[in-house]
Amino acid sequence: MTANDTTGTDTTATDITAILLVDDHAVVRAGYKRYIELDPRLQVVAEASTGEEAYALLDRQPADVVIMDLSMPGQGGFESLRRILNRFPSQKVLIFSMHENASVANQALRLGAAGYLTKSMAPDQIIDAIHEVMRGGRPVAPALQAGLGELDAPHLPHNGLLPREFEVLVLLASGESIDSISSRLHLSPKTTSNYQTNIRRKLGVSSSIELQQYARTHGLVP
Repeated sequence: MTANDTTGTDTTATDITAILLVDDHAVVRAGYKRYIELDPRLQVVAEASTGEEAYALLDRQPADVVIMDLSMPGQGGFESLRRILNRFPSQKVLIFSMHENASVANQALRLGAAGYLTKSMAPDQIIDAIHEVMRGGRPVAPALQAGLGELDAPHLPHNGLLPREFEVLVLLASGESIDSISSRLHLSPKTTSNYQTNIRRKLGVSSSIELQQYARTHGLVP
């Protein structure tokens, strides 16, 4: 945080929350930066288009709150979240995603996210969530709150997946091909195929159709 002190005998400190915005779409970052900075207590001090870039930036540009998308090229949001929190354990990372289902939110929160917001939320709710995070809260998009308690169960097979496996599962269940996933996540087709094999084994399914049915049953895809 930064503090601006007034001169004179009485000193009044105004805390400014420093924010790192992480989204692969520049227009999205620009729009939310303008809105966030309408609040004089918030300042976007840096921007990144990938999780790898955000990870590197945090070494030289500390931020109170990282606001990060999940669906990005490169290592992707779940793996980026895991790496950032391993390197900076006290970092507050607020997920801001197009994925509006409780299972995805549950996975992010289990990895240590400070909250989970969706891009359909009103801008005012997002501003409130940033302040809630700074107060030690854990804000979640209102539409997802009811479903989180039901999903936070260790016996559900998808809760045992590794972050990268979960990310590949969501893409497979959305109908993306091995080649498409490999290109998106910068993986070799062989590596993606191995992930698919491990995911099917852990979920107890034997085909793409069964995998998609599993994902729909548990709300991993619309």
